[in-house]
Amino acid sequence: MTDPSKQHLDDLLNSGDLDGLLRLIDDTCDQAQWEVLESLAQRARTATERGHQLWPAADHAEHRLAKQGPAEFAARAVLRDQQRFGIASLAEVAASENFWTELDSHLPAGSVRALVAHECIARGQDLTGVDLPGDPLGLTLTLASWEPATEGPTIKAYDIDDPAPSFGAFETVALPGSGTASSDSATEALRDLVRTWTDHSNGTSKAVAVAGTAAEALAALDLDQVQLSWLTAAQAWRAMSWAAASGGAHGRRPGCARGRFDTWWCAAALTGLNEDEDPWPPEPEELGTALEELRWGTWKTAQQTAGWQLNLVIEDPSHGLAWALAAHDLRD
Repeated sequence: MTDPSKQHLDDLLNSGDLDGLLRLIDDTCDQAQWEVLESLAQRARTATERGHQLWPAADHAEHRLAKQGPAEFAARAVLRDQQRFGIASLAEVAASENFWTELDSHLPAGSVRALVAHECIARGQDLTGVDLPGDPLGLTLTLASWEPATEGPTIKAYDIDDPAPSFGAFETVALPGSGTASSDSATEALRDLVRTWTDHSNGTSKAVAVAGTAAEALAALDLDQVQLSWLTAAQAWRAMSWAAASGGAHGRRPGCARGRFDTWWCAAALTGLNEDEDPWPPEPEELGTALEELRWGTWKTAQQTAGWQLNLVIEDPSHGLAWALAAHDLRD
């Protein structure tokens, strides 16, 4: 006897009914028909051979498998990694819904397995002792004692909720005359935090380094007055990792694992722990101590518009250096 769900799938694929396929995806999830959903994902992907553009249904089916399916189905969706325009990487989606112990046995050695592992680590899971051959990130397999776990995002069936971190009160600060701006490995690392915004969306970024104070670094951005809020190192870390994980207005979201890597890289550059002879990653407690010796702040102007923003200022009092970043992305 023919399974009515499979027969319905055949009819929708043969007719190229995208709306019908999206409705069927909801129904199969409600009824936990994971085999049907997996078949839909794979067959809709190849429908171009029959002249039908059904990849949006394939993308969405893979997303729902990674989010709602049992671990073995979620892992297979991640391994296929065939999404064109998913709202979040499937590695991140699967890690947001499963513990590593559930996914581990379904992921063969390689970079995809390592990426899923790092997504779990970013969410606070301790994977000390796990073997990750082919690891492209090389970060610690547990969060450092000082390192905050990611606070998001909330990945839903059809969208993602990923608000920017909130900060305390701002005070208006008049800035001195502009000093001489320069660039270094830290300015490049600061801009790398928002590279997805600038390369794949509408974003812009500018970073400067100065021999001087935080105020002089802000002035080197051609500002004469800002509203400034001083941050703890942990607050600054959350802001950097949020931005680095975000796709901004139109970019594909890199995910929390990549966001954590870019934040470690930037922190190492700011603290001078990224020289050629230095090991990667830096020793966690050494990096944590160095971060606490810096002064961190976020800033805005009276003309600041809505959108995605990462505006930072960092001062290194012991070496007389400071850096400032202005990064912004808009939907239109």
